[in-house]
Amino acid sequence: MGRQELKNTDMLNAAGVPFAELIRENRRRKKMSQEELGALVSVRKNAVGAWEAGRSRPDISSVPVICDALDIPLNEFFGIPNDKEELSVPDEFRRRYASLTDYHRKIILRQMDTLIELQKPDLNPAKKRKLISVFMSDLSACAGPCAFLGESCGEKVWIEETPLTILADEIIRVSGDSMEPEFHDGDRVLVQHGAKIRPGDVAIFVCGDAGYIKVYQRDGLHSLNPRYPVMHFGEGDEVRCIGKVLGIIDDELFASEDELNDI
Repeated sequence: MGRQELKNTDMLNAAGVPFAELIRENRRRKKMSQEELGALVSVRKNAVGAWEAGRSRPDISSVPVICDALDIPLNEFFGIPNDKEELSVPDEFRRRYASLTDYHRKIILRQMDTLIELQKPDLNPAKKRKLISVFMSDLSACAGPCAFLGESCGEKVWIEETPLTILADEIIRVSGDSMEPEFHDGDRVLVQHGAKIRPGDVAIFVCGDAGYIKVYQRDGLHSLNPRYPVMHFGEGDEVRCIGKVLGIIDDELFASEDELNDI
């Protein structure tokens, strides 16, 4: 399909180059099949074919992985001139990003947007940050020796509104070391109730009276620390999900005493 035939500007980058052409030509340059590229980006071969035919374009969370696989600078993919020295993304970051689920990639991108906003100069030092209230449980989710998770034991706390915290319904403390190195004993995590849990997601589960923070997989609940076995359950076991873990909340996001006095 020639460039002049693509009338949908959503399928063109800022320089007017079709995303279809960029992906197709660079894939061929790398002597890579559509199936091979799809495997790297965690999509089906048909999805790659649709990109290259101009029928759709990749989800924004997949773009860094595609650029890494095809050795395309991000600014070139989006057709944005880069007057500064090309930013080098560490291979370790790329590898870890590529291993994330689509949902967790979007969380990383939202966190990056938040950090970018925080770096911008504050033209109004007196401006107050926006606060939201979230329920924080007094009890903890087990990541080691068993801890108990109550139904409504806790209090309302005020935290800064960010693209991530606005999604949270509850804050729960981690207890134990089975989720190290990502989650440590004493960490407080943001939890979203009612979110759909997919394999690979970290969530809070209640089994009987015990609460756990674990990675959901179809064969059971997994720990990140290899010293802990997989938790398997039978048909008679009562297991329910409290919510999806969005990430760890930093102490500086909690309202200060002065901010609480102004509420």
